[in-house]
Amino acid sequence: MKTFLLLASMVICFTGCRTMEKEVNIDNLKFERLFSWGPPTNEETAEKYAQAGVTDIIVYSEKQLELATKHGMRGYWTCFTPDGPHCQVMNEQETKHFNYINGKDLDPKMPRDERMKITSMRKGEKNHRYGGEMVTDIDTLNDAEIKCFISDDDLVLTKKKLDRILNTAPAGVSGIYIDYIGYMNHNGCYCENCLAKYRKYLSERKLEDTTKNKNDFYLGQLVDYYNNVIDYIKKQRPEFKVVMHAYPDFKPLPLLGNRIKADYCGQTVAWYFQWPKEKIQRYTKYVTEHAKDYYPNVEGIPFQGVNTNSNISLGYKTPADVEREIRQILAAGGRTLMVCDGPSIIEPDYFDVFRKYCGKENHE
Repeated sequence: MKTFLLLASMVICFTGCRTMEKEVNIDNLKFERLFSWGPPTNEETAEKYAQAGVTDIIVYSEKQLELATKHGMRGYWTCFTPDGPHCQVMNEQETKHFNYINGKDLDPKMPRDERMKITSMRKGEKNHRYGGEMVTDIDTLNDAEIKCFISDDDLVLTKKKLDRILNTAPAGVSGIYIDYIGYMNHNGCYCENCLAKYRKYLSERKLEDTTKNKNDFYLGQLVDYYNNVIDYIKKQRPEFKVVMHAYPDFKPLPLLGNRIKADYCGQTVAWYFQWPKEKIQRYTKYVTEHAKDYYPNVEGIPFQGVNTNSNISLGYKTPADVEREIRQILAAGGRTLMVCDGPSIIEPDYFDVFRKYCGKENHE
């Protein structure tokens, strides 16, 4: 019944925002908070981020934290990614795809620029989406190999990794970013340990081996890991806020973020490859209006992917494209925004767009 009601609510909110921009005067609206996935590397970039309206920003050193604080931004101490005893295992076709787009067959001594040119061409050829929603039957991550967190029994390795991060966090940080908690193939891990746990899951519930049951199992494992990580962070540092981006995309349920108890849950509403206006608005509406369906203290943050380099296979957006998407997010009710690649915020011309819709008067 809960699943039916959730799907019904998604349909209602998806169909109800097509005329949103006509009903809202976008020119009078600004985002209240802007989360950046790029750190302030020096005085100049810190000032530019602040002028653009960034309020929350990742930092990797005490110096970067000092810069963020000086310019009125909240700093979050580095980024946690999942741990486990081995890398995730994909099926044969997925592994072949991963190796091909990442040039595993190329000469290791090949010049970097030449290698990047070839792999970029291959990613374009395969309609690779860099961890976002798939547009082909098979897609995998680019380069990144995610550890099998399902196999990290009792979170032994995960806790050690978190301890290293938390114990080095300087005074004054607001919390931590987390990312890359998901599956390399967008569906699950097929190592022997995961498959054994899946078989046990079916046996205990007297279920058949079906696509739905497999999806439910891997969704449950994913959500449980997220929430166990967050619980541990909060136990060690109760004052820490947790900022996340639900990535890579989980194919069976793209908008799963409201099941996770992160304080600020970024969910993609405008990926690097440009999406239709209707999709951006219905995703924004769902992310913001259903953020508290499972946990009352979660804030849903619309995530926008921005790449300013037109010479690579990652989707490229002009400043006008970015502004158009920003207006669509605002029209659908988004009042906070998360952006990656962070440095795109302060690129010439793009900076003017973000300052227009996110900048504060005291930074004018």
